[in-house]
Parts: sequence; structure tokens; C-alpha cells
Amino acid sequence: MTGSAPSGDFGQALTVGELLGHEVMAGAELVAGRQGLDRSICALNVMTVPDIGPWVKSDEFLLATGYPLPRDDAGQAELLRGLHRLGLAGIGVKIDRYLPDLSTTAVATAEELGLPLVLIPQHIRFDDILSHAFSTIVNRQAAALERAHELHQSFLSVTLSGGGLNQLAHKLSHLLGDAGVFISDQHGIVRAQIGDVSRADELDLVRDGRLIVQRLRGGPAGGNKGEQGWLIRPIRAGSLQHGFVVAIETSRAFGEFDQVAVDQAAVIAALEFTRDLAVSAIERQFSSNALYELMTGAESEIADSAARGFGFGWDLDREVVVLVSSKDGADDHGTTAQKRLANERALEFWISAVHSKDRKAAAAGLGAELVAVIGAEHGAPTAVRSIQAEVAQFVRGEYAVGVSRVHRGPLGIPAAYQEARSALRVGRKIGGPGAVAAYDDLGLFKLLAQVEETELQTFVDEVLGPLTKLPEQERNELLKTLETLVEFNMNMAETARHLHYHYNTLRYRLAKLERLLGPFSSSTATAVKVFVALQIRQMPTIASMNQR
Repeated sequence: MTGSAPSGDFGQALTVGELLGHEVMAGAELVAGRQGLDRSICALNVMTVPDIGPWVKSDEFLLATGYPLPRDDAGQAELLRGLHRLGLAGIGVKIDRYLPDLSTTAVATAEELGLPLVLIPQHIRFDDILSHAFSTIVNRQAAALERAHELHQSFLSVTLSGGGLNQLAHKLSHLLGDAGVFISDQHGIVRAQIGDVSRADELDLVRDGRLIVQRLRGGPAGGNKGEQGWLIRPIRAGSLQHGFVVAIETSRAFGEFDQVAVDQAAVIAALEFTRDLAVSAIERQFSSNALYELMTGAESEIADSAARGFGFGWDLDREVVVLVSSKDGADDHGTTAQKRLANERALEFWISAVHSKDRKAAAAGLGAELVAVIGAEHGAPTAVRSIQAEVAQFVRGEYAVGVSRVHRGPLGIPAAYQEARSALRVGRKIGGPGAVAAYDDLGLFKLLAQVEETELQTFVDEVLGPLTKLPEQERNELLKTLETLVEFNMNMAETARHLHYHYNTLRYRLAKLERLLGPFSSSTATAVKVFVALQIRQMPTIASMNQR
């Protein structure tokens, strides 16, 4: 097949205007609805009964004699309105002795609706019209199917020869007259681009180097037929959506053939995405197995796994930290296949985000966990939050992250993994969803996280109970005073300045607090209990219990 689009009406729908222009309709007169001449005709029908509505389909051209038509003006107008609502392409009427002429009301109504209304002379046989129209429609549909098959085979040869998305985009661009073509994933990240795409900014399709997904999902206005200068088709495999194929007009306007070409390209692109996912899944499985052995194996296994990791491009013979991340809450949305795809994409973006900071890092998935062994210089909280934010751009839901202490070489990775898991678990308790917690920064919370929440709440009630039972305003003021005293290590002068209290006012409040809680300013044991109770109150789960 050639690489150019067909000319003329090859594969195009028969229009009302074309039908009227054929010799079989010689002598027919268009009396109203000229603006509807470009309507497509998918079939023809003959009106034999007055209540024809139930048998009329959208895009049909209706032929009628005067016999079944209403005799009154209002009836004719109402019939035309009803047919228009059903999506009729047009109507041809053969005037006879039952209806010598159409009313001016009927003609005016058809003109108002833009519904082609044609007077057919007595000498034109309906059989001739039907024969010509049906043969034209069938021939064009057959030609369109053949052309679609040729397109499919042409695109399929690209993927079977290993051409990939770039060659697919190149092939589509050539078929569309060197149009600009984007192929992106479902997040708008461009996977292939070819041709002149300079109009993408003008059409508001691109921002910061990515296609605007909200714009793509809406599609071009005007029915997605290229009226706005671009065509869009989603890339789907079953119920899963992988991305988009976008074509932008350059040298010529798009037609129906071009829509078919973009459709076929989207089908083949789905094969490419599915194949890439399968290959990536196998590669990730191998790297996950190696990383799992690093995290949990004996010394001999760790050495072997580190050697295999070298083949993946990992550099483990340096100071490293381990990151462990997992999703907050359960995902109850979508089918099993959609959830699996979402998890695979989350892992893909995790690996990409980690490697954007450290190309020699090890990153993989271990069950529900996203894990990375990254250079110590990239393990600071700001860098980790940057990785977390990059994943969050494309993945629904919040992911918390735990960060280990710095360890040297592969032998320190198992301990670092356990530290990162502890930091993840404790970080969620003290920081809530999406927390980033470093093991070194957990302090007392490492111990508190080991205790059941009900026991922690009981401890808070025992230590701070007398204070929490006060009226709300008084309770809040005294709690703020207590927290500030602890923050400034019982330094009265600093606390008074920070709270803008007179020194004597603060002494009065301290005396009242010690009557309620005990002599925490002079008793170390009491002070420790009060400090720990205040720390527990900061944990989100405990705080929510106290608010109820």
C-alpha cells in the first residue's frame, strides 16, 4: 500500500448533497434545508404508514409518497420535527393525487430545522434511488473496511518488526500527510513525537513538555472529527487505558480516513504498551528478587545478590540509606486488573523518581512496599520528599516513606531495611498519612509505637486527666502554658516572654498546674511522665481520640 491518504470519496460516507447530484435524481428539487446537504446517509427507508417514527433510524434518508403524509399543515410540520429529533438525514417526497403539494408551513419548518426536503418528480422510481444509494453505501463501506484492514496490517508490521512507538508515530504522521503526532501514556508523558507539533501550544494541548490529560479526555470540540485541527484517540486494552494518540493538522485538513488511521494506530499502540509492561514486569521481578535477598539473606547470599545488582547498574559499595514506602489506606476503586496496573505504574514512577536523584540506586517492589537503596547523600528528608512528590504527581493516594540510618556497603542493608520499615510504621503514627520519617529522628516515639493505642490513651488520662477535665477555655490555656514550659526546659523567663505573660501570671499558672499534675518542676519522675504524656497527645491517632 502507499503511504498517502486516499482522494475523493474513498471510504467516505454518502451525503445528501451527493445523492441529489447523481443522475438518478435528475429533476428532483431541494425546496428547504440546504444547510443539511452535508449530512451523512447510512441507509434509506420508505414511508408506508403515517406513524413512521418507530421504524426510522438516525442518518437515514426517507422516501415518501403523498398517501401516508398528513393532510393538514400542522400535522406535516409536527411530522418533520419528530423526524428531525430522530436524526433523519433528509426526506424526499413524491407529490401525487393524494397530496398535490407540500404546505408552506412544512417547507418553512424544514428550512428552520436545516432538514433537507426534496420534491421528487413522478418519473423517478424509488427502486432506482434505493438501488443506487445502497450500492454506493455498501461499496464505500467495503472500501473503508479494506482500507482499515490495510492500515491495521501496515501498523501491525511496525510492532512485529520491533519498531516501537517512535516508528508507529512516524508511520501515522506519513499517512496523515506529515501531520504532527504525539503518543503519550495516561499521565500525558510523551513516549513518541514526530512531525510538526508547533500548533500544540496554540491548541492548548501541551504544558511543561507534557500533554494536558484533562484536555485529552475532553477531546476536541465539535464531535472529535478534526474541526478544531486535531484528533485524539485513547489507547485501551480491554478495560485498561494506557495513554493517548494525538494528531495535529499541518498541510491539510483531517477527514474520515484520518480518523480511521488514528483509531488503528491507537490499537497497535495498545499492543506496544502491553508488551512494554510485560517486559518491564519481568525485569522488575528479577531486580525485586535480588533486592529481597539483599534485605533478608545471609552474608553469603548478600554478596551474591550485590554482584547481581551490579548487572542492574546498582552501586552498593558505598554509604547508603534504605527507603521503604507504602500506600496509606486500602484502594477499593477499580477492578482487580486495574488495581494491578495501578500498582505496577506506582512502582514504575517510584523507580523513575529514585533514579532521577541517584542513577546508581537500587529500586524495586517487595510486595506492597516500594523499596530503594540510595546513596547517603540523597537520603536527606528534603530529597526524600522530592521523590515522594514526584510519585504523587501520577499516582492516586498518599505514600508514606521511612528512612534508615546511614550504613556502609551491602552487609549493612538488612539492618537498614528493618530501620526504614520501623520508621515507616512509627512515622505514620506520629505524622499521619504521607509522613516522611527518618529512623534517627524518631527518639522516644520508637518506644511509644510499640504500645497499644488504648494503653497510651490510658496513660495520658492518668497523667493529664485532672487538666483535661477542666472547662475548654481554661484547659486549652493551661495546656499551652505546660507545652511551652516543656519546650523552654522550664525556663520561666523565656516562657513568659514567648507567651507574652507577666512573670507573676506565669508563676500563678505553674502553681495551678502542679496542684493538678504534681510537682513536675522539681520532681524528675513527675516531669518525665508529663513530658511523655504530652508527646503521646501529639500522635494523630491519640489526638483524634481526644477530639471525639
